[in-house]
Amino acid sequence: MTLDHPVITDLFFHDTVFRTSASVKARPFSSLTLRKSGKVLISATNGEFISGPNTLTFVPAGCAYDTQILEEGEMYLLHFWLLDDGKNFYRHPICVTPPSTTAFVSLFERALRHSRAPQDPYAILADAYRLLSEARPLFLEDSQAPNAKMIACKQFLDEHLCDPDLRIAHLAERYGCSEVYFRREFRKCYHASPLEYLKKRRMEMACRLLETRLYSVAEVATRAGFDSISYFSAEFRRMMGVSPREYRDGE
Repeated sequence: MTLDHPVITDLFFHDTVFRTSASVKARPFSSLTLRKSGKVLISATNGEFISGPNTLTFVPAGCAYDTQILEEGEMYLLHFWLLDDGKNFYRHPICVTPPSTTAFVSLFERALRHSRAPQDPYAILADAYRLLSEARPLFLEDSQAPNAKMIACKQFLDEHLCDPDLRIAHLAERYGCSEVYFRREFRKCYHASPLEYLKKRRMEMACRLLETRLYSVAEVATRAGFDSISYFSAEFRRMMGVSPREYRDGE
């Protein structure tokens, strides 16, 4: 039987190493890094790029590269095997800046918390697989750079994401096209449908509000743009793996 899903090999959070430069030999596993602070120059066969704060870096198995630390910092790091030979990820080292890193930070933290108290051996796998699921669209080779008008539409969406009356039709109208065309172009540029992106951004805001422990679940749902508490609770559990109340109380 041939497996075609990832296998997690290592997960940790650490300070950037103190060596100013290093050469990393090709390894049998891939890596996904979320940098919290600091800055590192990475040189590979496909060119040079900088891994800085709030960036995700993917290095596929079998790729050697050089690093040069420009600013010391901290990062989350996940090592994993891609048993499908990486056909669903980019084939070279690459660094991207996601629309928001809140969900990635939450998933890394949950996975780390489960790894330190492994009552459920599958919890860390669930968190790590969710990380890879969230990251994968960002590292596909068919991405398309957004044009100025699409950037403006996304900015409008970001500024009004708490408005429960916001509709994709409004964004398509601002873009001057049909909903079908707008959805297709948005996905090409931002690796998610407008509705998926909107839901993720609202969930990220909900996480931040819950972490303050200042609001009830109903208040968080309203402030994050959800007009139904039951729908918010169901979607929160589906996306985060716990209920809003459990997330707020750290359970």
